Order: sequence, then C-alpha cells, then structure tokens
Amino acid sequence: MAGTSAGEQPRVPDGRIEVADSAISAIVHAAVLSCYGIVDMAPRSIRSAIGKRLGFASRGRGIDVHVAEGRVSIELSVVVEYGTPIFTVAKNVMKTVKFQVERTLGMPVERVNVNVEGLRVSPGTLPARGRT
Repeated sequence: MAGTSAGEQPRVPDGRIEVADSAISAIVHAAVLSCYGIVDMAPRSIRSAIGKRLGFASRGRGIDVHVAEGRVSIELSVVVEYGTPIFTVAKNVMKTVKFQVERTLGMPVERVNVNVEGLRVSPGTLPARGRT
C-alpha cells in the first residue's frame, strides 16, 4: 500500500462503530433456533406475548441484548422440546450463542443467560395412558 512500509498496519480512520441491538438479536435468534431441542423463543413481555397470539413474528422475541464497554450480555427465554435433556440443551444454547456472536461481531460475550419458560409436547411423545 502506498504510504506504509512492510510490517506496518494501515491507519484505521477515526470514528465509531455501532451495532444495533436488533442486529445482534437476529444473530442470536438464528443461533438459538439452530440448537437441538429448542422449538421456539418464549415472549419476555406482555407486548411480545400479545404479538405472538396475533400472529406477528418478531426476531427479538425472547431475546434481551445489552452492550456495555464493548462486551455483550444476552438474556434468552426459550421453549424446549419435551423429552430432551433440558440442562444439556441450555448449555448447548449458551455455547452456540457465545460462539456465533463472537465470531460474527468480534466482540466478547460476557454472559448468556438461558431461561427455559416452557416445554412443548409433540404428538406421539408421551406414552399412551390407560393401556395395560
């Protein structure tokens, strides 16, 4: 490059970079739903719950993102498939979200909290009752 000698890094222009919470939420949403045992995000507010009932989809539903001092903290509310090992599924979500956010944004993830708000029972999952 013109103006730099071998071994020197080019100067980064002054300014700042901001990543919207909604952009981080989209990354988190895709990461969470890719995990085994997760069937949905759970609403974290009344407004989100009403929106879900009315059929309005939101990528931010069940996701709270906080960025402070260049570190990301994430709070998740999820619905897990009945019969899957809940603790293992939650740990996998934590690892997957941390990896994807750090890889995509290049920002360290300080914490990922996973709240299992419900279980979804799929047809044929429960044993039949009353049969002997």
